Amino acid sequence: MVQFIRKHSKEGEIDMKHLIIVKFKENVWVRESEASRKMLADIREIFDQTQQIEGVHTVNIYENVTPRPNRHDLMIEMEMDPEVLPVYDACAAHQEWKAKYGDAIQSKTIFDYE
Repeated sequence: MVQFIRKHSKEGEIDMKHLIIVKFKENVWVRESEASRKMLADIREIFDQTQQIEGVHTVNIYENVTPRPNRHDLMIEMEMDPEVLPVYDACAAHQEWKAKYGDAIQSKTIFDYE
C-alpha cells in the first residue's frame, strides 16, 4: 500500500522538499576520481551556505552508487518552508552553483514535494 506522508515543521505548516537531481556531462563526474572528490567538496560548501537562509532547515547531498549510463550523478535534497523557495532561487549560493556547474550539467530534474 502506498502511504502519503506530510511532515510538519511548525504547528500547521508543511515543510517542502526541494530536490535537484543532476547528471553531469560525460567525463565531468567519475565518482572515485580526485577531481570529482574536490568538485563534491566544493558543491557541499556552496550548499552549506544555503542553511544560513531562514526557513531552510536541512541540506543533504547524495551520490549515485550505481555507475550506469542511465543514472544521474548527484541528488541535492533541501528541506525548507515553501515560501522560502524564491529567496533560495535569488541567493548568492544558488547563483554560484549555476555559474560554476551549469555548463557541466547534461541534464537535471527539479522536483518539489510536501
